[in-house]
Amino acid sequence: MPARSHVAPHGQAAGSHAESPQPPMPRRSDACGVSHVQQPEGEPEQMATKTAPKTFASLVADEEAEVMKTAPALAEEATAAKALISTREEEHEDAQDHLSGVLGSFKRGNDTHTAADLAEARAAVERAALLVEGQKAKANRLAKDAPNIDKSLSTLAAEAVAKVVPYAAEVIPSFIRPAEAPENLAAGPIVVITQDGKAVDKGGILTAGITIRSFRLPHFQQIDKRDMVREFDARGWTMRFEPVQSTDRQEGFIVDVIRVQQLSAYASVPVITKEPTERDVNAVIGSLSIEMVKAFPILREMAGGLTVSPGGGVSGPDMSARPESKRFTVKTNGDTRTVIVEAEYKVQSNTPNFPIEAVRAAAGKGAQAMVDKFFPGVGVVEKVSHFDMQTDNPQNVGVRVVLSSTTA
Repeated sequence: MPARSHVAPHGQAAGSHAESPQPPMPRRSDACGVSHVQQPEGEPEQMATKTAPKTFASLVADEEAEVMKTAPALAEEATAAKALISTREEEHEDAQDHLSGVLGSFKRGNDTHTAADLAEARAAVERAALLVEGQKAKANRLAKDAPNIDKSLSTLAAEAVAKVVPYAAEVIPSFIRPAEAPENLAAGPIVVITQDGKAVDKGGILTAGITIRSFRLPHFQQIDKRDMVREFDARGWTMRFEPVQSTDRQEGFIVDVIRVQQLSAYASVPVITKEPTERDVNAVIGSLSIEMVKAFPILREMAGGLTVSPGGGVSGPDMSARPESKRFTVKTNGDTRTVIVEAEYKVQSNTPNFPIEAVRAAAGKGAQAMVDKFFPGVGVVEKVSHFDMQTDNPQNVGVRVVLSSTTA
């Protein structure tokens, strides 16, 4: 008889033996006669698990993570392109100098250079000029292509915005604009604050543009930009332009947008990476003089303007305060920096027949008005106190100002 070929079942190699069929799982019937598979004795019953839906904050974080995968390389490429501009400019200057040398040689009657040398020198200048122009365009293009990954200012703004949202809301600082709107807004609005570019840091003051997007259901009240402006003002923050607010009605929800073109803000304990300079500290001295003179209550309705001297002294119609000596020390403990500014003032009344006690009282009251003020490059004033001076002259007042910041 002819040999029979054997075809293995799908997934089984030819010539192999099929596994013995498994016995069926035992079944049982319940009281209603419905048959159920009975779990073998000793094996735990498998429970179905549900994955909790991601919060919108985690979805935004996922989008940020995707951007971060390529952002460092793009930023490095943009930085390298910008750095090359100066090299191209130097090459252009060298080419111009060489051409000038060739032309000068001809004008002196020297025929050392040929016509080909002259053509080559001119071509080199044109080439170098085009390379400068092209490198600048390339650097600008790469800078625009490199995504912003800084959210330092939007993080600061989130704390302030959270205080003026009419209802409990999730406020998310970010450097991206979310690709999609939140799915679940029943629990309350979701606010995303997008920082529009890398913040410029000047002595602890961060400056950049931000866009605030509030996603809400129609029955929730929108953020009032006037409340936001008041909150920013209370923190000593400034805006170069008036914020612009708009409303976009989508299917089933509303998006309120507040655009702040340029916000300058600082943390309650600002991050200042550089050591303070004498120029930075002079701003503290000058402000202290102004506050002391402003606090003098005599003839307030007749008071005119204040005269500020280069050394930090201030004089008004009623009183003057002049620092006769000043010094500052810096102490660092980990990331915490403390700057102690001490100044010895001479204070006096510019109005006859007023006791020096009133002048000293004004100096003390004005000095306390410095608390919580921020000084770029130095920090925020924590406390103000007086120290004794080695003199019996009541016009001499010693003031100590303590400012704090962090280095990272």
